[in-house]
Amino acid sequence: MKLAYKEYELTCIAPVHIGNGTTLKAYEYIYDANKQQVLFINETKWIPFLQEHKLMDAFADYIMQTARALSAKGNFQGQYLWDWLRHQGISADEIRRLALRCAAASPRTVTGKQNHPNDIALQTALTDGRLYIPGSTIKGALRTAVLWKCIQEQSHHFASDWQKLCGLTDKRSKKEREKVSNGIERRLLHLLDADSDKRKAVNSVMRGLRVSDAVSDTKSAIILQKIDESTHAGRLHKNEKFLPLFRECIPAGTKLHFSLTADFSILEKVGLHSFADIWDAMRRYTQSGLSWQRNVFDHRYEYLFQEADMADMMLGGGTGFLSKTLVQALAPDLHAAKDYIARFLDANFQKKDKATRRYRPVHDHVKLDREISPRTLKVTKPGQDTWIMGLCQIHESKG
Repeated sequence: MKLAYKEYELTCIAPVHIGNGTTLKAYEYIYDANKQQVLFINETKWIPFLQEHKLMDAFADYIMQTARALSAKGNFQGQYLWDWLRHQGISADEIRRLALRCAAASPRTVTGKQNHPNDIALQTALTDGRLYIPGSTIKGALRTAVLWKCIQEQSHHFASDWQKLCGLTDKRSKKEREKVSNGIERRLLHLLDADSDKRKAVNSVMRGLRVSDAVSDTKSAIILQKIDESTHAGRLHKNEKFLPLFRECIPAGTKLHFSLTADFSILEKVGLHSFADIWDAMRRYTQSGLSWQRNVFDHRYEYLFQEADMADMMLGGGTGFLSKTLVQALAPDLHAAKDYIARFLDANFQKKDKATRRYRPVHDHVKLDREISPRTLKVTKPGQDTWIMGLCQIHESKG
């Protein structure tokens, strides 16, 4: 076995959010509206600080009041922890000394009201505060791209799988859908003889690829709000919908470094003979999803898709349904893909109608999705800029 090794630089063309599984409530972070910053509390300092200033009981009362404000619909209208601390007589300098790290926050004005952070989903970071992207996240994206490549090259072999999936859109069919998709993956990737049970991942050719974490030198993140740009205007006759979901993100322009280690004697079983082959598959998969969106939204966001042309991959949350699915590859054409996705989304996301007491689709995809499904482009807007989330460019490291 001869391993090949190469180092890479990943540049965030747009903000990237890789969640660490933690979401902070408004009483768990400090939001300074004047400086538009979110301060993340150093937990080892917090309890001693409250005890020193005899604020334990007052803070417990504050949490109860804030929890009630958070339970209301829409954006948070309660008191932020920064304001509460200032009202307790704590100086701004002392508050800032409680922070482990901070992130820029840029609230936008929507229909005349200030849009403030609610819950904030945290970005993965090292113990010293530096932002990073786990190697498993990058490898997961590469695995999807390799599957897409194999399906494209053998599309005539998957007609029966597609027919099965077309009849398996509702929640009750989840196990059957997984059975079909797992069967496709085993046929395409489980080509090794490491175990007689072909269902086991030890037989996957992806064993031939190792990906390190991508680490940056920066601790500076940015808090961004989720925005859906829709083909269908809503109740206020606006195509743009600001959602009360906020994420801590790696800022656009950030550079991270990682490495690939490959055993091409294994990877050649799926037609990957070089690092260039791996990245070619990744880029073509990324651009295939973007091209469908470009055809629908380019008249409004031509400049965004010019920027997206540079993207080799899309990573993380807020990138949309099409960045993580193989439906487009399996479907015979885009119309069939749109129809399947619309039916799938309507069947799996429903709410009870108060008048009829029956469940109905939340977003009416079958009814309203004309050219693409879902009918939204996932974007975010720090300040005056607009970004398609998760766009990344890959270059070989120099030196």
